[in-house]
Amino acid sequence: MGNKIEGEGFSVNIIKSARRKTMALKVNHRGVSIHMPSDLTLSTAKKFIAQKTAWIKLKLKQQALRQPIARQYIDGESFLFLGENYHLRLHQQEKPAIVNKVGNELTFSGRITRLSSSTLKKKLIDWYKQQADVYLASRTQVLGEKLGLTPRSITIKTYKARWGSCKISGDIQFNWKLMLAPPAVIDYVIVHELCHLVHHNHSAKFWQLVTHHYPNVKLARRWLKDNGYRLEI
Repeated sequence: MGNKIEGEGFSVNIIKSARRKTMALKVNHRGVSIHMPSDLTLSTAKKFIAQKTAWIKLKLKQQALRQPIARQYIDGESFLFLGENYHLRLHQQEKPAIVNKVGNELTFSGRITRLSSSTLKKKLIDWYKQQADVYLASRTQVLGEKLGLTPRSITIKTYKARWGSCKISGDIQFNWKLMLAPPAVIDYVIVHELCHLVHHNHSAKFWQLVTHHYPNVKLARRWLKDNGYRLEI
């Protein structure tokens, strides 16, 4: 059995915590997990899972519909940037390859006769990272001044399962994929990480501080939960 409980067509990862007082189920792209107090018995957890089987199956079906789009990297394909759709346009030229945003288009200019999808994907990711370097640093400075909070440094990273992080040292890291999200959602993530400079946890005081500076916390979190899978290229 190990650290899992087998359900009806699914497995549930067991995550115990001495600080937790109640049980909770989570279903996301990583699967199903039950979060429970360390002293709770396995049989109690099994009963809880059995009672929630219908709910788990429904969430798994919904999760299956939230799979990243299978990209082809072809002319006319749609890509998100700051929450808006942009069409990819490929232009042949003998000069070094370059990606630009022109109107409602992302243009790739370069040698496209033998261009592989992996090469184009890398060029696009590099462009998004460049945009993230400028945009996220600028917005963090603006919002940081409003909050009276200044990080020691800002770094752009590639994460699979998080949008940002804040180290105890005051260094903040952001996922470049945020550049696909709407500006209001990006602002939430920035405020979230800035507030970690005060509270290095997710305590009630932390959430009070976040909500004070960003009242639409629930809307932003819901948007990320429902649309996070779309923030891929």
